Order: sequence, then structure tokens, then C-alpha cells
Amino acid sequence: MEKRDQDGRRVFGGPLAKNWNYTWRRRLFRCGIWNVLYRFWIRLRVEGWENIPATGPVIMMGNHISAMDPLVMISFYPDRDIVPLAKVESYSEPFIRYFVGHWGAIPVNRGEADTTALKSAINHIDDGYVVMFYTEGTRSRTGLIEGQEGTAYLALKTEATVVPVAIWGSRAFPGTWYKDFRRTKINIRFGEPFRFKHEGRRIPRDLLRPMTDEAMYRIAKMLPKDWRGVYSDLSKASTNLLDFDIEWEPVRKALPKRVLAEQGATQPK
Repeated sequence: MEKRDQDGRRVFGGPLAKNWNYTWRRRLFRCGIWNVLYRFWIRLRVEGWENIPATGPVIMMGNHISAMDPLVMISFYPDRDIVPLAKVESYSEPFIRYFVGHWGAIPVNRGEADTTALKSAINHIDDGYVVMFYTEGTRSRTGLIEGQEGTAYLALKTEATVVPVAIWGSRAFPGTWYKDFRRTKINIRFGEPFRFKHEGRRIPRDLLRPMTDEAMYRIAKMLPKDWRGVYSDLSKASTNLLDFDIEWEPVRKALPKRVLAEQGATQPK
């Protein structure tokens, strides 16, 4: 039975659920990514880290251009683990299966309404994890493609705060390393968080499409022009269904110093 406050909003209180089967593995993975991958092969530039809420239900909604994208995202630790969705096909590839399986990614069947994946994502959000959605549903080699409505549906279902995420440069890995003997520069931008506007408890299914498109334009706005794809015309962007007037506490966890040195940024207060 879900808990609600006096205003009818779902309550996400209590300590973060700890699954020790994954906790130690995730620590080892992050340690390896930061001390090996980012030290020798990748130069990371991060903007908008302070836009990630430290508490409450959070969904990250991003574009997907490379198999490296999920690996980069799970390396971050904004006071709690980021758990991505992974296509079930990933579990049939031994090398990839090792990482998604040991990390505890949420398996999803693409191209259908996967209720099992939906319930698992809801449980992760309820337990305090940040769930990462690649809203396009697959990797795009030419820029943004039309976003799928599942992210908006889940954000409404869980009343989560949505953080738009833009990533680019990851498609160049590992070519820049073994061809030019230089680290690959990967850029990530975390945009201003928002919630989808709706009244009552009934999810407005007729608004899922425009909600998704408005959120996708928020991602497009942060990407270089060449990667905006079907959302290139920013004059069509609107925010009628997005609520930015929300209260949230910025993430407390600071980025590693060498990332700050790369971009000349300042740590969030």
C-alpha cells in the first residue's frame, strides 16, 4: 500500500534501501572507471552537476548515442546510485552482460509495454535510487530521434523530478585513443530539473506525447546543433506542461577534483 501525505502526494521518506549484493560491486566499478578509464582514455567535462536533486524521487532523461553513455552515467554518485535501464539483448552478450548484470541494471524489452521493467523502475525510485532513462529507446547515430512516452508516464506515476541530460563526444571512443593516441573528450550537461504538470491522480495519457516532446526539446537545447536531430527547430519548443517552480535541494556530493580542473568549474555549495 503506497503512502501519501495530507495533500494526496506520494511519500518517499525513510533511509535509502541498501542492496549489499550490488553496493560493493558498484563501488568497485566506479573506482575502476574514475581511476583507469578517466585517467588514461577519457577526458570528462561536466556542466550542471548542481541541477541534480539530493533527495526525493528523481528520473534522469537523456539522449543516447554510444554504448559508452550508460557506463559514463553510472560512474557518477550524486549521494546515491544511478541505475539505468538496459535492453534485454545486452544480457546475451557476455562482455556487456557482466557489467549490466553485476551493476543491477533494469532489463527492458524494447518495442513493447514491459510492465515488469516498469514495476522494477518504480521500486528503484521508491527505494531512493536515481533511474536513468534513454528516452529515444535506442542509440541514434545522426542526432535525436522521437522520444518515447514511457519516461513521461513513469515520471507522472512516481511524481518524480526529471533532470534532462545531454551527452556527446562518446561516439569517438575508442577511436581517438588508438588512432590519435589521445583521450576522448566526452561532454555531459545536466539541465534544470522539472516536473510534468497534471491535475488529479489520473495520468493524462493524451498529454504524454506533448509532454515527451517538450522534455526532449530541453535535451536538444543543451546539445550541439549537429546532434539535435528531429528536435533541431528550437522555435517549436514550449514548456506549457513542464513545471520548473519546484523546491529541491542540490546534490551534496562533489565531483572529483580532476573533473573540476578540466572544466574550471566550482563545486556546488
